[in-house]
Amino acid sequence: MDFNKKLAFRGIRALYGNDGFEKLQQAHVTVIGVGGIGSWATEALCRTGIGSLTLIDNDTIEITNSNRQLHTTTKTCGQSKAQVLADRLLEINPELKVEVLNIKLTPENIDEVMQGRDDFVCDCIDDIDAKAYVCNYMYHHNTVFIEAGGAGGRIDPTKLNIGDIATANGDALISKLRNKLRKEYGFPSNGKKFNISCTFSNEKPIYSSKEDYISGDLPAFGASMSVTATAGLLISSWIISKITQR
Repeated sequence: MDFNKKLAFRGIRALYGNDGFEKLQQAHVTVIGVGGIGSWATEALCRTGIGSLTLIDNDTIEITNSNRQLHTTTKTCGQSKAQVLADRLLEINPELKVEVLNIKLTPENIDEVMQGRDDFVCDCIDDIDAKAYVCNYMYHHNTVFIEAGGAGGRIDPTKLNIGDIATANGDALISKLRNKLRKEYGFPSNGKKFNISCTFSNEKPIYSSKEDYISGDLPAFGASMSVTATAGLLISSWIISKITQR
């Protein structure tokens, strides 16, 4: 079947106009971490007509990802998350320019890796140390970016919000990130805004039973696709708005 881009994205053109669609086509977005949140954000970006995507993730798919990650099936276990997702995206839009980087960002390589890839960024990793130096790097390079907060242990997607890292409440991951940015990277205290957006949930997290956690049968907390996918869609919507409103 021949791919007709105007027909495939006519719903997007109806929403954003031909000028808005052209902005989306010309945009490049980098997604760092394509797991429970990032995989959904990435697909939404693809289906909204983003012309170029870079996927950064050095992880492989495991069967335990089945509850929340878009690309996990019994056939994809053991494969690269970023590559499996890229292959899927090309089935949606064969004209998409998609780059796969099976690497982990570090303080030593972030300058080289992100050069030319920092126009628009979705940071969907949950490693707090990595999240802090990625966030600091993006901030000081005037990148348009958004940070994903915690989604594990929650069951109510309506409790998800987007706000400034400095004032987001009830989210342990964002709280740790906020403290680390203040202590190690000189971000303002006393409630002053960082001017960095993030998703966050103020729903009280649900933990697995102590007995099952200690026995090794269960993780400390689980995750619901309803919540992780919603967080990813919020992130994609935020990025799309920034692109089309330019």
